[in-house]
Amino acid sequence: MAGLKEIIGKKVLKKKLKSFQREIHVHNFETARSAVILFDTENPGDFQAIKAFGEFLKQKGIQSSAFGYVRQKEIPAEMLFWKNFSFITKNDLNWHLKPTGEVAEAFFAMEPDMLIDFTADLPLELQYLVQLSPAKFKISRFTEQENDYDLMINLTERSDTAYLVEQIKHYLSILTPMSPTET
Repeated sequence: MAGLKEIIGKKVLKKKLKSFQREIHVHNFETARSAVILFDTENPGDFQAIKAFGEFLKQKGIQSSAFGYVRQKEIPAEMLFWKNFSFITKNDLNWHLKPTGEVAEAFFAMEPDMLIDFTADLPLELQYLVQLSPAKFKISRFTEQENDYDLMINLTERSDTAYLVEQIKHYLSILTPMSPTET
């Protein structure tokens, strides 16, 4: 049954994307004012790196929000105490795997300068979030999966989240955005 849900979900997403448009604009830590962090809670060890990255963004004057995807029906008890983190669970998915509910609505309502995706894979549930986000600059680790990222970082040495954070900091610190009139 999950196969049928995914097939229908992909068709629904593809249809939504036909009418979806976003403004693309390259940002770095100097030009961005807001960011959304997306991560998968499957690896609890990632929490410290993601939390530290959120603090880094705050120091740079970038308002950020973090959304975690929980591949269970309930948020695990230890995650309930994670301050300033919002979670989408299996209970928040509709029948074709699109995230719904209060947290998903808050995610889709945001129009951040950057979306930074720390997930290692991109299941359909997360494809909805990433592809329907109006974020101006979308960043992730490299994937061959169909996506609309504007910057992908190929992790050849290590594939852990802490290393991805280092690489994002490095590349965004040397990136020089063009003004919209230069594109």
